[in-house]
Amino acid sequence: MNVWGDLSSVNARRFPDKVALRFQDERLTYAELEHRSNQLAHALLATGVQPGDRVALLAFNCLEYAIVTQGVAKAGAILVPLNFRLVARELRTVLRDSEPAIVVSEAAFAEVLADSLDETDGRPRIVMIDTVERAGWLTLQDFLQGHPAHPPGLRPDPKSGCVIIYTSGTTGAPKGVLISHQTCFRMYLATPIEAGLRHTDVFLMAVPMFHNAGLNLMLHQCLFLGATGIIHRGSFDPPTIFALIETHHISVTVLVPTLIALLIRHPARLQYALPSWRLSFYGSMPMSTAVLEDAIRVFPRVAFVQLYGSTESGMLSVLTWEDHKEHARSTGREALLSHMRIVDGGRDVDVGEVGEVIAAAAGGMIGYWRNEAATAATVVDGWIHTGDRARRERDGFFLVLGRIKEMIVSGGEKIDPAEVEDILSGHPAMREVAVLGLPDPVFGESVCAVVCAIPGADVTAADLEAFCRPRLAGYKVPRRYEFLEALPRNASDKVEKHLLRERFGTTNARPRAPLTRHPR
Repeated sequence: MNVWGDLSSVNARRFPDKVALRFQDERLTYAELEHRSNQLAHALLATGVQPGDRVALLAFNCLEYAIVTQGVAKAGAILVPLNFRLVARELRTVLRDSEPAIVVSEAAFAEVLADSLDETDGRPRIVMIDTVERAGWLTLQDFLQGHPAHPPGLRPDPKSGCVIIYTSGTTGAPKGVLISHQTCFRMYLATPIEAGLRHTDVFLMAVPMFHNAGLNLMLHQCLFLGATGIIHRGSFDPPTIFALIETHHISVTVLVPTLIALLIRHPARLQYALPSWRLSFYGSMPMSTAVLEDAIRVFPRVAFVQLYGSTESGMLSVLTWEDHKEHARSTGREALLSHMRIVDGGRDVDVGEVGEVIAAAAGGMIGYWRNEAATAATVVDGWIHTGDRARRERDGFFLVLGRIKEMIVSGGEKIDPAEVEDILSGHPAMREVAVLGLPDPVFGESVCAVVCAIPGADVTAADLEAFCRPRLAGYKVPRRYEFLEALPRNASDKVEKHLLRERFGTTNARPRAPLTRHPR
């Protein structure tokens, strides 16, 4: 098993009648997944799709997502999972860059898809998962009709590209990251060993499958093991999540710290015992000390495992539940089958020193799709430069401090936003917070905290100032507080700080501790 198409074919032999995926009352066994993905591969080849051609997928989480990923791989083509949150203009940019031969979508996105194709050259063929919305479009059922259910016989090179995942675009236009089968399988092999996953696990698939975590850490990791996945689509609603875990005996989840905090604080948790839930991956951002302590108290049966990496580098590190006991404030240590360094000016830093995280290019992306300049800027001398700042700690552990470009320099003093965020997260009224540097006419930059309080909380900037004073050096205490209902986030659930800078980035710094209250 070393290419995507093996995920269904191998487990169709091992567990033919086992449910691979379930969505509400719909079920898909491994044998059915194999047969339908084989039909799709034959259908793609019959329409002229060649190895290396792109097939795009625009859909919510669904059973058909797995059929498409497997069928595209068996045809030797490259999958382009599309972010369903994009507007037509943004979607058009991605389609022009990837030039898919076929786009598989669903009725919910018919309008935005049609609008995004208005000005594109060489329009792709459209296949709809559910209903046809335009003349010339086909349903997936009609597209598969008459094609055989046996494997097409193609065998892709494990080193060849299987997927192009577009970056979130928080620092500019999105770039397509071309990833190989080999890179994906390195993660599929390492993660179960590091975290203790097994084929009897039941995965909750609530993370969007167009995202690397939803596609490779959940959907394909589940299929690799021959486990069962329960699909959730739509907004993250704590009562619904609790009910899914209890009803389907879910054992494995992936949740960013923000969502873990929502589950901890929601009163519906008291209605469920959740005996099956044993493991939750988290990542994308650090988990604050306060949230981690609450998570341990509220969900004592759940082992929380932190993963760190990027679309370009793949998975780089893991902080197991056992490691949390002594290294809870670390990001982790190098994961199995990964190779990373922390360097400053090309030199590996010593314990206690700070540098940039770099990863061996051999374990990461092939490169940015049709973007040699961006690839050359990121991959230097065989190492992928992540742009993340990290401090090396003892026993092989390290702590990511943030993006290199996010370091705040105020009056000549360097301030880590993550440190200030961690302190503010401990305030009992805090739901989430983002700390950034804004232009200051005297100090160059000043610390600004953008705060989202718990609904109904009555908290002022003066309250937060008083909370920070005994916990932070004076130059680290925010000089400005802004209150929002929610922080802007991208598809990876990372805070889009550039949007906050655009909104609040005035050179007229406000007085410390303005009496601004969180709206009720």
